[in-house]
Amino acid sequence: MTRRLPAVALVGAAVLAMPACAGGTAPADPTSSATRSSSSTHPAAHRTTATRPASTSGERALDRAVDEVAAAHPDAQLALAHAPVGGGRVHEHGDDRDLVAWSTIKVPLALAVIRSEQGESATTDIDAALTASDNDAAESLWERLGSGQAAASAVETQLARGGDSRTRVPPEVTVAGYSPFGQAHWRLRDQTRFASQLPCLAGSDTVTEAMGRVVDGQRWGLGTVDGARYKGGWGSTPEGYVVRQLGVVPGAKGDVAVALQVRTGTHEQGTAIADELADAFADHLRRLPSGRCP
Repeated sequence: MTRRLPAVALVGAAVLAMPACAGGTAPADPTSSATRSSSSTHPAAHRTTATRPASTSGERALDRAVDEVAAAHPDAQLALAHAPVGGGRVHEHGDDRDLVAWSTIKVPLALAVIRSEQGESATTDIDAALTASDNDAAESLWERLGSGQAAASAVETQLARGGDSRTRVPPEVTVAGYSPFGQAHWRLRDQTRFASQLPCLAGSDTVTEAMGRVVDGQRWGLGTVDGARYKGGWGSTPEGYVVRQLGVVPGAKGDVAVALQVRTGTHEQGTAIADELADAFADHLRRLPSGRCP
């Protein structure tokens, strides 16, 4: 049985490169490139019709558990997906709407810098971007790739290496006050497939090692699962507040890639629901398909 660690209280601006909004409100998403608040202007996405085969007892049980979390929060949209590391079917549970990536995109961004042979000189920025979601560090990584279309293409190349040839990264700012890369729309299925290949990609060791050292204030959701290496992202959109994570977790016979997302009213509500999804996932983890890199 996987041991679940106690959730740690959010520390807000203390762990972010950019200050949070005043008055005790939830922190701005780590992909913000300005201190002022802003929102995505993308219209609400329609729910996709995902095939939900349940070929194992663990997957069937997790389907039921996620449905229970959803029933307890009828005003929220939530989903979780998983796949064995090294390749295999992505299994989705819940309402897998197309949502903005926020700071989860910093994972392929960091990998792109490493693959550009600037990894050694960018070690400090890579570490800060992945462990504390530092905005200035992420912007520095983007600029190292040439910014604009050069940087967007470099990040998309890493996504394609991980099996995601569909996601596109905006080359320029699309929402004032936020970085271009954080506004990419990253589908849950594509994100999970990328996470399942991430440990197998050349240059990823530095990335996954940092994902195992996330600062205490961001250890919600997958941060409560023992051994998880993960990255989160969060921020406000016109349709609601979004929190999401991707990661890799030790399973029964290898590792399991997992991604989760929640859209609800506030950061606090979103992270609390993410904790519930992570609990459900951990309860059934040993019965889910796991794998290793070839």
